[in-house]
Amino acid sequence: MSSEKTAIDRRGAAQHEAELGLLSAALEVHARAELSEQLQLLVERAVAWVGVGCGFALAPGGDRAGWSPIAATVPKGDPRRGGFRTVVPDRIRTALDRGQRTFEGLGPFAAPDVTWPGTLPGGCAALPVVDEEGRWVAVLALLAEAPPAEERLALIQRLLDLVRPAMTNAQNLQALRELVIKDDTAHCFNRRYFETALPEELARANRFHSSLSLIFLDMDNLKEVNLRHGHSMGSLTLREVSRRIRLKIRRFDKLFRFGGDEFCIVLPETEWHGALEVADRVREAIAGQPFLIGQISDSAGVGMTASLGIASFPLHARTEQELVEQADRAMQRVKSGTKNSIGIAEIVGGRDDS
Repeated sequence: MSSEKTAIDRRGAAQHEAELGLLSAALEVHARAELSEQLQLLVERAVAWVGVGCGFALAPGGDRAGWSPIAATVPKGDPRRGGFRTVVPDRIRTALDRGQRTFEGLGPFAAPDVTWPGTLPGGCAALPVVDEEGRWVAVLALLAEAPPAEERLALIQRLLDLVRPAMTNAQNLQALRELVIKDDTAHCFNRRYFETALPEELARANRFHSSLSLIFLDMDNLKEVNLRHGHSMGSLTLREVSRRIRLKIRRFDKLFRFGGDEFCIVLPETEWHGALEVADRVREAIAGQPFLIGQISDSAGVGMTASLGIASFPLHARTEQELVEQADRAMQRVKSGTKNSIGIAEIVGGRDDS
């Protein structure tokens, strides 16, 4: 009888410990305001509790197709992150809506042509992260040699239920921030945020002795679109320019509408020659395909080009003001000449540190 009582006491103690751990994890998530930090905590707890090899939190990637890792228990250089570059959100949602949470291999995550680095995982579990409104915030993906036990997943599900208010607050905070820092017309960052973000990126580059490049871009013939087709078509063109640029830059690069038909691209950890490659991709993306097809009377649309200027820290400038001025001057030289080309800032005062 005493052995049975001891077993019951142990189970009770283990259950009590699990409850405390659950509440502690939920409080940690609620203490974070940033969505990425909340998801990182959730992934770490899920991996530890379920005992799997690694975990990811996948979230929608804006203009990019599919979802991508926003948090993970593997470093950014780990090739397993690349295995989630192509996922099928509709298949994931359909499977989870049906109540299925464990899968052989990558299950609904894998597109037919997806290649996974190394050995394909034996099992995968997926749990949706939703807020109080029922909106999908992300999906937790847990990879192991075999599908995790259902009772372990139930523990994670309880945690996800407890943090729904935190997810809602993070979503609302993110939406409010976007109202302040986003340009309504071009759907990229605005100049107000540029004036805050550039000094921060420059200070970071200076602290870690890294490079930073700025691309200044001016549309060559947007005024003609406004005159011939109206400002509403000009706004659509700016939005499409922004979309094409964002598809050609990295996730941690930032695109800003500087004003009118001018844009700035901030490229952290990038020297001038790397910025030149980016600028050339952007230039080709703008000039390579007509705009406003199907939107104006001319069925062929309208061709657009841009003039671009590049300046880099510390080669061409030491301060944010110098960086903007140097990139703008380089762009103006192109604008007054051939257009549809790229200019590089001049090295001032013997700053060639290369």
